[in-house]
Amino acid sequence: MRDFVPGQRWLSETQGELGLGIVISTDGRCVRLAFPATDETRLYAMREAPLVRVELGPGERVRDQKGRELRVTDTRVEGGLITYLCEDLDGRPCELPEALLDDRMRFNRPQQRLLAGRIDSDKWLTLRLRTWSQRMAESGSPIQGLLGPRVALIPHQLQIAAEVAGRDAPRVLLADEVGLGKTIEAGLILHRMLLTGAARRVLIVTPEPLLHQWLVEMRRRFNLRFALFDRERVESMPDANPFLDDQQVLCSLDLIASHARARETVIEGDWDLLVVDEAHHLTWSESESSPGYAVVAELAARTPGMLLLTATPEQLGRAGHFGRLRLLDPARFHDYAAFVAEEDGYAPVAELAARLLDGEPLSEPDRALLGSLIEDADRLDGEEIIERLVDRHGTGRVLFRNTRAAIHGFPGRELHAYPLPLPECYRDLGGDVRMRLTPERLVDKSWLDEDPRVGWLIDTLKALRPAKVLLICAHASTVLELREALLRRAGLFAAIFHEDMEIVERDRAAAYFAAAEDGTQLLLCSEIGSEGRNFQFAHHLILFDLPLVPDLLEQRIGRLDRIGQTETIRIHVPYLTGTPGEVLYRWYAEGLGAFDGTCPGATGVYEQVREDLLEALEEPDRAEEVIAETRDLSARVNAELAAGRDRLLELHSYRPDRSAPLVDRIEELDAGREVADYMMRFWDSFGVEYESGTGGSVVLRPGPQMLQESFPRLPEDGLTATFDRSSALAHEDREFLTWEHPMAREAMELLTASDLGTSSVTLLRTGRFKRATLLLEMLYVAECPAPPELQVGRFLPPTLLRLLLDVEGRDLAGEIGHEELRGDCLTRNYKLARSVIKSQVPRLAVMLERGESLAREAVGRLESEALARMRTLLGGELERLSALAKVNPNVRADEIERLSARRDRLETYLTKTHLRLDGVRVIVTT
Repeated sequence: MRDFVPGQRWLSETQGELGLGIVISTDGRCVRLAFPATDETRLYAMREAPLVRVELGPGERVRDQKGRELRVTDTRVEGGLITYLCEDLDGRPCELPEALLDDRMRFNRPQQRLLAGRIDSDKWLTLRLRTWSQRMAESGSPIQGLLGPRVALIPHQLQIAAEVAGRDAPRVLLADEVGLGKTIEAGLILHRMLLTGAARRVLIVTPEPLLHQWLVEMRRRFNLRFALFDRERVESMPDANPFLDDQQVLCSLDLIASHARARETVIEGDWDLLVVDEAHHLTWSESESSPGYAVVAELAARTPGMLLLTATPEQLGRAGHFGRLRLLDPARFHDYAAFVAEEDGYAPVAELAARLLDGEPLSEPDRALLGSLIEDADRLDGEEIIERLVDRHGTGRVLFRNTRAAIHGFPGRELHAYPLPLPECYRDLGGDVRMRLTPERLVDKSWLDEDPRVGWLIDTLKALRPAKVLLICAHASTVLELREALLRRAGLFAAIFHEDMEIVERDRAAAYFAAAEDGTQLLLCSEIGSEGRNFQFAHHLILFDLPLVPDLLEQRIGRLDRIGQTETIRIHVPYLTGTPGEVLYRWYAEGLGAFDGTCPGATGVYEQVREDLLEALEEPDRAEEVIAETRDLSARVNAELAAGRDRLLELHSYRPDRSAPLVDRIEELDAGREVADYMMRFWDSFGVEYESGTGGSVVLRPGPQMLQESFPRLPEDGLTATFDRSSALAHEDREFLTWEHPMAREAMELLTASDLGTSSVTLLRTGRFKRATLLLEMLYVAECPAPPELQVGRFLPPTLLRLLLDVEGRDLAGEIGHEELRGDCLTRNYKLARSVIKSQVPRLAVMLERGESLAREAVGRLESEALARMRTLLGGELERLSALAKVNPNVRADEIERLSARRDRLETYLTKTHLRLDGVRVIVTT
């Protein structure tokens, strides 16, 4: 085991970008290192730590923490700590304890390796060049973080993710209607923020039934490995905070609301981003709030970034909606009465925006209102006016809500109704009419042999075979009894999904249903299946009974009626004639039109006719009257909602002009073969075995002659991958390899943190030069180490500087590309390579010195350009936000303060760019 002593300097072999580490403590088995350059601390097991000791020798150049350039002349070791005896640039002697080395130094030493005759194949040098070129391309790219997830390229989702993840500590409510992909939007935001360093510690809170779905979705779609926390895990660490053990955590709302220790420790978790799904479960009123709301409010007060997800932002009325906005910004949303008044006052603005968007002429009152909203409106064209209104008014910055009215691409619905005779066992049932909507619950299991819906179900499944069919009913007991009857009466096996199953069991059932070849035709699902789960690969939905509340019916249908559904949805409704179920079916079909499409006003209509509907269920003679009343009321309410659409909110939530370039750029990269070519070259060089699989896939296995025992993210038994998005979406068992996949990113880190490819010698036969000559190709990297949250890469990403010097010191890189220098690599003729290097040492030393001089000049220009870009971009954004804050209270004061502080910190970091030689190649031409 290696000896670690506090104060020693070590480097990470796998994450060289962290900078120079310093040992701060040990406890016998673990060592803790601080990486001041990036303001991070890491804990390693001593036996397996991927660390290398920094030990410099005479002649090597170093920098101290004040930036002084020094040359090492000797070393002194005391108590395991090194003191370097140095000379400064003027030859004056000085001592430098290793603890005072510049934290940003990197040590791959290509110059020393070359002069010592230690060379590699030039294929590794080529991979280094391509690696740094790719990192340059992706840093600050508008699609950074959006390319890698296994998702379809749906414009509104990409736009929202880019908009939200681009903010400093975003706090927003994602409230798209059912089926528009809020979970995908949240995952894209998470992926981008984690990739750019804008967030590191993330907590996702969901209802308990959705925990494992989120866990699987984050892993399968976004390659994000969240730790699942439950009561047992919290109680297993009585003397420590379990939430500090993992960076990305997933837990249930019930756990942190009802378990005292979980609540206490999660609040102390020091999170960067909080995500709360199904946020309508957080109830609030002016007089009280739910336990879940209370704990989320405490978390929200301590967490900079926050995403709330709900498809029904006003399901619990205005007060509930205000309560959720209050979580996002309690300073802005502090008074409910003021909020109501402000919303009412906003209505004319939305109406004005609608007229502008529709190109209608403006009345004098409209012009007066516009003038009061925008001072110079008379000098702006229509698009500029709309842009200002979107930016400055309403809840646009806080709330994103896309509706089916604004987003196209949803399937049609096709109703198939089946009136069936009432069996004897259900006649003369008494009790609450709501109980009689599921009559099987009021009798013993003999109903399975008498209820005509069971026989109808068997016949229907046979007729639809092999099409996938989802059946939803109200209760778990009905699910279990139906499964028994199908197996007993027809030998039909069905997967089941209900609230009494463990989460893992539910996921297995859903996967069994989803499997195309060996899966089951039918999934029997209780009401729990109508919230959160997505089955858009199926096209047939059977509603074995009907819920009384319209929202639940829409949630049921929404499991299939989603973005990504490729066929018309067939909704099958068997009902028993002469029962409350028939009345309810007719109320939905003829009154609300709920089976034909979404009914925006359904909740409001239901609240108004609820008592009349219950009476009609009890007394079917009243059905015609209630259905007619519902039909008229529904038409009126839907018309009012359509007329009152918040067109500004719609425009803010989906801007085709902004989303189209994102889609186009991702499609362009998807169509290219760059990442496939890069990875295959890497596998060839490293010793990974691969071969073509079915459907354009590639099968990877560890090779017997690999450079190291393992390759990043490659299991011992191998894996199947694809570079094609459509294939990845169709085959979830295949890894989707992009530039952002962990395998690609970790392979890049492995290479750039190693010595591979840092020095080589090539013999080039070419007629370009009149006589034999010596060329020196140098790859310099200019890096600006900074804390991840500053996102310094937007302004100065790791930048590759390629030089190609001849013996006279001229840089030919602009004339001769790297690919033109392919020749015979001398790794297999070390004797010749060493003789070439040895004979040219004085000349090479001069060329290396000349190269460093040219590179430092280039770095000065890079710093100046980066500072100018940063000042322009952040200065303009600060001016915009400050102006917006005067007219739109949704712009938070802390958001402006954070942006200003970020600009000030970047001013300092962008003047501390570190230049290092990353690779060097001697080229002898003949």
